[in-house]
Amino acid sequence: MENNESLALAIAVILRRYLEVQNEEQRLKEEKAALQEKLAAHMTERHLTYWYPSLDGLPIRVRCQESTIVEYCEETLRERLGSRFTAILAPDIRKIKEQLSTLADYLMPVMDRIGSPSADKVRTAIEQGVVQKQEFAGAFKKSIKRFVSVSKIRPNG
Repeated sequence: MENNESLALAIAVILRRYLEVQNEEQRLKEEKAALQEKLAAHMTERHLTYWYPSLDGLPIRVRCQESTIVEYCEETLRERLGSRFTAILAPDIRKIKEQLSTLADYLMPVMDRIGSPSADKVRTAIEQGVVQKQEFAGAFKKSIKRFVSVSKIRPNG
């Protein structure tokens, strides 16, 4: 039982430190954003896009660029423009990803240029006899990607 308790204590220490680091990371992101705003104000006042100061003998490059972001109300435009709505559309990667399963058949003519092998498709093709397992020998590498996430559960309120 002592082993389990000491393990639990060791994990508690790790989790406590993890949460501390996570809080510090958030604080640092916020501080960095505030500093970026101050630098942007400094450069904007001087009409600078690039600035090459030297700080403690270290040459630095600071860049400040602005871009305009336009967000359209698509439903309003769809109603107003009707069939002309498609004349103002450009591919949207986010929407393409959302609809990928329904788009696959339409993309088949260009799949050799835009596609990548999929483990699920490889498995299915082998099972269906379209390709042979030995054809993949030495033609892939397998690795494990680990993702760990720790977050505080906020009480409903």
